This record gives sequence, C-alpha cells and structure tokens, in this order.
Amino acid sequence: MAENEEDPFARHYAGPTIGDSEHPKLFTTSENPTEANPLESRIRGVTFENESPRRDNTPASKAVVLKFLLFTSIGALFAIFHHIFYMMLSHHPKFASPLKFGHSTIGPSWALTVGNGLSWLVQLFYTLAIGGVLVQRFWHLLHDRHFTLNEMNDVFSITSAFYTKTAIFRVPGLALFAVISLGMGAVISTFVPPSLAVSVRPLSEPCNIFTVDFTGTSIDPNSTIFKTPAVDHLARQVIFTQSNVVPQSSPCSNCTYNVTYSAPALTCERVPLAATLPFFHPELESATHTTIWNTSVLLDPPNPGSVSILIWSRVGSFSGTTGNYSDPETIGCVTKNATYHVNVDHRNGTRVTANVDIVPFSQNIPNETALAFEALGQSLGSALGGTMVFNVPPKADSGEVDGFPFIAYTTLGTYSPTSWALNVDLLTNLPTLMHNISTSLLAGSLTPDGTKSTLSPVPDGQCFNESTVYVYDRVRLLVVYGVALLVTLVCVASGIHSVIVGRGGSMSFTSLVYAITSPEMIEAVKEQELSPQTVIHAVKGRFVPGEIG
Repeated sequence: MAENEEDPFARHYAGPTIGDSEHPKLFTTSENPTEANPLESRIRGVTFENESPRRDNTPASKAVVLKFLLFTSIGALFAIFHHIFYMMLSHHPKFASPLKFGHSTIGPSWALTVGNGLSWLVQLFYTLAIGGVLVQRFWHLLHDRHFTLNEMNDVFSITSAFYTKTAIFRVPGLALFAVISLGMGAVISTFVPPSLAVSVRPLSEPCNIFTVDFTGTSIDPNSTIFKTPAVDHLARQVIFTQSNVVPQSSPCSNCTYNVTYSAPALTCERVPLAATLPFFHPELESATHTTIWNTSVLLDPPNPGSVSILIWSRVGSFSGTTGNYSDPETIGCVTKNATYHVNVDHRNGTRVTANVDIVPFSQNIPNETALAFEALGQSLGSALGGTMVFNVPPKADSGEVDGFPFIAYTTLGTYSPTSWALNVDLLTNLPTLMHNISTSLLAGSLTPDGTKSTLSPVPDGQCFNESTVYVYDRVRLLVVYGVALLVTLVCVASGIHSVIVGRGGSMSFTSLVYAITSPEMIEAVKEQELSPQTVIHAVKGRFVPGEIG
C-alpha cells in the first residue's frame, strides 16, 4: 500500500464509537450503488463476495448427514464390541486370573477398566451425534420463530442452562435435546459398568463320578432274609450317628456334583393297636409282662422289593410291681420305590443331600434291584429290632427289664435302670433313617465280594468346581445400549430433517459472522443501537431483525 493511501480500517476505527452521532457511517453503503463500502466489503469477504446470495450448501448438507450417521454407527460398533468383549470374558476362569508383568500383578479389575473405556467411547460418539443435532435444531428454530436478543442469550447457553424460562417455555424441544446430550453420559456411565462383575461361581468340568446301580449285582446273593454284614453295618451306623455316611474320596478339589439313582424310601403312619397284635408275641403283653419295645419285619408281597416294618413302643418308668407307662404307640412303615436326586458337596468337607421322588413299583423291576431293596429295608428293620419287656416275677417286690435291643444304646432313646424315653418322633424319624441309608449308598460298594460293585461310573460325568470368573449381565448392558441407540437415532432423524428442509446450519465462527453481518442487521445497527428487546429471526442462514410475518 502506498504511503499516501489511507487504510479504510484505520480511518474508520480512529473515529468515535458505534452509536456516536458523529460516527463516520461505519456500516453505511456508498451513495453510488456500484461502489461498495470498504469495511463492509472486507467483512463480507470472509465468507462471501459482496452481495452474492447464500452459497449452495448441498455438499455441506451431505457432509452433516454423513457425520450424524458416522458418529452413531461408530458408537453402535463400540457397543457391539463391548458386548463381544464381555461375552468372551464371561465364565472363563483363565481371564479372571491375575496378570503378571515382571514384578507387577494386575488383578481382575483390568477387564472392568477396559469395559469402562469402551462405554466412554460409546457415550462420546452418541453425544457427538446429539450435539450436532442441537446445532441443526437451533437453526431450524431460528428460521421458524423470532426471539429477542435476551432470549437468544438463553438459547445460546442452553447446553449448560436448559432450565431457564426461555428454554422451558420457548424452546422445550431444544431443551430436551440438551438434557439428552448431558444425560447420555450419566446414564451409560452409571448403568453399564455393573454389567460385568467378578464372582466365585461353580464351573462345569469333566470328572470321574459314580452312581448307585444294583443291576448285575447282588448285595444279598443267598437269600432274601439274611443280609450281608456290609448292609447290616450300614443301617446300624446310620441309626447310631443319625446321619448319612459320606464318600471318603473326592473326584475333584472343592467341587460339587449331582447323580440320580433308584433306592428305597420309607413312609410311616400310625396304625390301630388291634391290627398289630397278630404280628407280636401275645405272651409279651399280660399282667406280669409289659412290652416296652417290639418290632416285626415282613415282606410286602404285592410289591417286589417292598418291606413292612411294624413298631410297638411305650415310654415310662420301671418302679414297683406295676410301673408307670404311656399307652402303646404302634407305627407301620412300608418301603417305597424312589428316585434320589443327590448332590455331593466336597467344599469345606463333604455333604450329601438329596431330593426324593417316590414312584410306583414296577413288576418288571430287575431281580437284583428287588433283592437290594428288600435287603436295605430288612437291614433297617433288623437294626430297629429286638424286644424290651418289663417283667414282674411272682412274689417280687419290683419288676425288671428283659432284653436290651440295639436302639437302647443309640440316641433314638434314653435308657436307665429305672426308665425308658424316646428322644425322637418315630413317625418322622424312621423315614429319615431310610433316607440316610439310601444316600449313604454312594460311600462304597455293599457287595459281599470284590468282583462286582453297587457303584458304577457315570458316563460323561461333570463336576462343578468353584472358580473366580467374570459374570456378564448381558441383559443390563444390551438394554442400556439399546435405549441409548434408539434415543440417538430419534435425535439424529430430527437433525437430518432440519438439514433436508434447508433450515440447518453451523456454529463455526465464519458461519456466525456470515449470519450476523447480513445487510438487514448492518442497516439496523447503522440506524440505532440494538436493545436487548430487539427481535430477530433467521432467513437462509442469516439473522434478520423483526418478527416473522
């Protein structure tokens, strides 16, 4: 520039401020319509040439739409990757094991950190898409409505002040988008992280386990009356300990497993005294003989393998020549065919529990199984057997007790030289004893020789070992991400609509300068200062004073 040539910017800025009556027409145009005001030309030169119409925004509109779809798609892809990542980790103990790097050890929380990073990326791209929608809806509103400058201040700050009167009553839709933009991150960061947790769970793995199988074996090969010592010993051990016998060996460490097999169960009920008398010795109940305890064991012919056990019981004191006794209690029990669903737990010792389903006896039951059922029922009856009688000899001052059955030495009752009392309710305790005998069958074989066994291996046996694993709540994560994606798509559709109808825009600095320096705004500033109540709206991306007609 020549030395004597005056810089129009220097000339205009050296004068009074805007609004001064002596201002040298900063925003006026030349009286000659062909000569443009130098400052106006320079301002307009930033984004357009002189009075040229608004640029063709078709490529820019396509770019905005593409950006919306790209941000949403990237967010959805990260959500899918997050789901796949958690699926890979879930219920695999090796991933939950601590990672060692030199002298440093990283615990299972590393996966949670990675997951939180992925959720942050999801919310980032969804928020970017919704932020772009805010811009398009902002311009759409300015093309549809007019606002005072004061209201425009509230609209411009809506992302941080969505609770203002203008935001709530004048632009509620835009305020809603602002709330969604702010709340997206809060919702995802609050509800997604708990989708993965570190827990100790039982995991299935192959192992060698056994179940009870009487087929092809016989625990009573010679007769249905005499039992093998192993069966008789098992019944007495169960009665004496009032619990089942558990397996001594474990196929795995700290594990559980389930097996199912058939074994006898026992049902009991009180029966009329008269119905039981034919099965007991009448001479044991007379003026000089009082029966305290007596049992009878019978086979139940209609059902192969079924055994009936009858019990006569009294309690009382042995004093004088008469004693003091309760009325006799007579209980009848019958063994039933049952299916035992057994759980063996080797954690913190060994426990055996079972759920029992009683099923009808079948006439096609294998002979070995029927014999085994009979032997087990008879072993219980034999262990409960024996007779205890209070006798009063002639001319004696007091009576005495004859017979001391096995139960006198167990916790079923309490015996002393002067009294006898039961410690259990026989009606409920006797079925429990049979239950414990049947669940004790897993403790070992009961066959009289070593050539066969009442235990057989379970094909494809599975044990459940407790391991530290990641547990993935897929429903929680997919629901949160699904709702977030749906909300984002609705917002994006609204933003794309604003772009398609030609009422979108940009918040870049050049776009704002272009919008503010419209000829109408320059003319309004030239004539007077803009007051806070000045009304403006947008026309083709530029601010124009006045209300929408």
